[in-house]
Formats: sequence, C-alpha cells, structure tokens
Amino acid sequence: MTRNKRPSVVASLSVSIAIFVLGSLSLSAAVVPGTAVAEESWGYDLGHELMSPYCPGRTLATCPSPQAAELVQWIVTQEAAGVTREQVLEMLVDRFGEDILGAPPAEGFTLWAYILPVAGFVLGGGLVFLVLWRIVKAGDGAVAPMPVPTTAPQAHSAGAPNEAQATIGAVGGESDEELARLVDSDLERRA
Repeated sequence: MTRNKRPSVVASLSVSIAIFVLGSLSLSAAVVPGTAVAEESWGYDLGHELMSPYCPGRTLATCPSPQAAELVQWIVTQEAAGVTREQVLEMLVDRFGEDILGAPPAEGFTLWAYILPVAGFVLGGGLVFLVLWRIVKAGDGAVAPMPVPTTAPQAHSAGAPNEAQATIGAVGGESDEELARLVDSDLERRA
C-alpha cells in the first residue's frame, strides 16, 4: 500500500486560513505605544476635510504642495500634543480664513446655502404632486375611448365599400361582439 504524500486540498486550505487569521490578529495587536489608533485619530481625517490654501479646489490631503503636507503634519502634531479638534479648526480659520473649511458655516447669511436647496426640493416636489393630482382628478380616472374611423381602408380596388366596411363607420360605439360579427361576415363573403 502506498500512501498519498500530498496533503488534501481541505487540509491545505484550512492551514492557509489559520495562518491568515493569526497574522491578522498579530498585526492588529501590534499597536506601537504612543501612536494614535486609526479609529481614534482625527488629525489625518481633518486633512481630508479641509480645503488647501495652497491648491485651490483641493483638500489638504490631495494637494501636492509641500506646504500642504507640512500643514497636515502640524495638525497631527497638535492632536498628539492634546489640542482638541475644535481648537485646531479655530486656529486654522484664524490663520487662513473660513475658506479652509470648504463648506460655509451654518449660521448667519450662509445658513441660506443649506436652507434653499431643501426648500426648493420640498416646494418643487409639492408643485409636481399638485399638478399630477389635478391632471388625474380632471380625468376622473376614465380613459377616453379611441375614436373609430368613419371610413375603413379599402380592401378592394373595385371602388365600392363592402357591407362590413360601410357598417363599421355606422357602428361607432357598439360592442366588440357586434364588430367581430361584422368582420366575420365580411370574411365569409370574401371566401
């Protein structure tokens, strides 16, 4: 009897998963003392939120300017020193103005930048609802019947319309059974 020297696929897969899990746990546990954990850190996040005074239209984190990188490092240093986020924002606004915030503050005249889009959406939606409601109410849900042509297209080139064609125009609003009877009688006559 020879034994298979290759391990099974299941065994190798389970070993790979175990190594991956143990490696992930060891990496997550290897937090260096004195450094901020990513969930608790706000310094780098603030760099993604603030607009760069060195690159118009870009955030501090996306600005390729060395001054922007230095400003992000200054923010992280302030965080490590124990300065609060609000204090850092206040210092940056004092130094660079409110343009660094990217969005206008929700106070005073700039509050309208937040109110007008919401009010426009609500009023526009109400107007659309009102118009659609009036259209539906005006029709009372009834569908207008399709008009029946008074003359049917000529099936023959002989000239005179046959009996079914003459009566279709006269039938107008009669039932579908009557119309079907007339068409059947015309087909029988032609055959």
